[in-house]
Amino acid sequence: MNRKSFWLATGILVIPVVFFYVFNAGTQNFERLPIFGERTPPDGIHSTDTVYYAVPDFHLVDQTGQTFSQQNLSNGITIYNFFFANCEEVCPRMNRRLQSIYDKYKEFSEVHFATVTVDPANDSVSVLKEYANQFKADPKIWHFLTGNNDTIVKLGKGLLLPISNESKTIDHSQQFILVDKSNRIRGVYDSESDAEIKRLEGDIKLLLYEYHAPGSAR
Repeated sequence: MNRKSFWLATGILVIPVVFFYVFNAGTQNFERLPIFGERTPPDGIHSTDTVYYAVPDFHLVDQTGQTFSQQNLSNGITIYNFFFANCEEVCPRMNRRLQSIYDKYKEFSEVHFATVTVDPANDSVSVLKEYANQFKADPKIWHFLTGNNDTIVKLGKGLLLPISNESKTIDHSQQFILVDKSNRIRGVYDSESDAEIKRLEGDIKLLLYEYHAPGSAR
């Protein structure tokens, strides 16, 4: 190969690499998760930024008997799911899968878990406490919630779950719902699917990187 051909070949290989580092220097290149729900685009008068759908606030009671609201989840991302204690198959299986994720992320200060009963008439605080103990759930991290049925239905609706208008109950769901620090829904996952569980674990990592504070001590 003569000298001219050598430098031509070298340029073909090097120039794209140089351009990549020049245009990407100082930036983080990672995937961002979608944001679910309706959004209001900026109108240029009253708002200059898009307003995204956010899960409305709620007030329930956790397994320790303490009042619980979104304030308890501030500065954190939350994985929600719905269950009832007398469920014999789907719910225990779903919560065992959630426990496997909890065990991986319980040391991360940014990650919380909220498991909400759809049968508040039977799932009292004491029932939830006993149920939570089966999964070795730290009440500061994994919150089992009960309360007024209308409030629970409103929360389910706020999380975009299907609601039965006739019975005013949440249709039984085996989904996990990932919500960010701004109360925006960022992912929905089938708890029965191994692939979906892996996707949820990966999406939790993406959100942690999105907030530039992955893995800080709890």
